[in-house]
Amino acid sequence: MRERYTIFVLLMVLIAVAFFTLTSRSMEAKMQKVSDLDNKIKTSQEKLNSARIMDQELSQFALIIDNSLTKTQKFTFDEVNEFKTKIGEMAHQRKISINKMSDTNKFSLPNLIETTYNLELEASYVQIGQFISDLEAQDNIIKIHALDISPAQITGKDTGTAGNVSRYKVTIELSVFKVKKEA
Repeated sequence: MRERYTIFVLLMVLIAVAFFTLTSRSMEAKMQKVSDLDNKIKTSQEKLNSARIMDQELSQFALIIDNSLTKTQKFTFDEVNEFKTKIGEMAHQRKISINKMSDTNKFSLPNLIETTYNLELEASYVQIGQFISDLEAQDNIIKIHALDISPAQITGKDTGTAGNVSRYKVTIELSVFKVKKEA
C-alpha cells in the first residue's frame, strides 16, 4: 500500500510539474504576443502622430494655396487694402513707424497676378527681423525683391543718450502673387 501512495505522490508531483511547465510556456507565448501587439500599437501611434502633424502642416499649405488662387485678372481694391491693413497692424504691433507705403500692379507671367508693395520703415534690427517673420507667416505667396537697411538720420537731441536703441531706415520691395484658376 505504501508503494501505491509513493506512486500516487510521484504521479501528483509529475502532473504538477507538467502543469506548471505547460502554463509557463503558454504564458510566455501570450506575453510575447502581447509584446508584439504593444510594439504594433506604438508604431501605429507614431504613424498617427506623424499624420496629425502633416495634416496640420498641409492644412496651412492648403490655406495658402486657397488664398493664392483667383479667377480675376488683377488684385481687387479690397485685397490690396486688406494687405496694407495687415502690414499696418504688424508694424503697429512691433512699434515700427511706416514712413511710406505704395503699391503697383506688375505684369508677370500669363497665369500669374502680381502686386508690388514698396515700404519705407524706421525700426531697430530686432523689430526688422520680427516684421519679416510676420510677413513670412502670412497666408499669401510673398517674395521680397529688395531689402535695404541704412542708419536713420540722428537728430541733435538723440546723440549722446546711452539707453537708445539704434534705429534704421528700411526700404522693402515685396510682391504678393496669385495664380489665375483655369476654367
